[in-house]
Amino acid sequence: MIDGGLEVISSGANVPFADKEIFFGPIMEFVDENISVIPDFVANCGMARVFAYLMSQGDVDMTDEGIFSDTSNIIRQAIVNIHKLNPDKNNICATGFEIALKKLV
Repeated sequence: MIDGGLEVISSGANVPFADKEIFFGPIMEFVDENISVIPDFVANCGMARVFAYLMSQGDVDMTDEGIFSDTSNIIRQAIVNIHKLNPDKNNICATGFEIALKKLV
């Protein structure tokens, strides 16, 4: 697929490649080095973000538009933060993991 011109993958499920490693094995590393891979924890954060939004303090807009807007903004900000640290089109997933791990530690 890469040879055919594939440029980006948005991971649709946890561990989208057949690596034995849980998060970042050799297949994932190869793909991330050759095309843009949006990390699964960014691509799939929708429901978790909706729950956080609805449980937040204060008055929230509980319309479809309000929920979608908030979730879209969170995903956009994650991609912007990745791009600030790594403006290249490759190694997006590795950079996303780096940011996430720094927040956890």
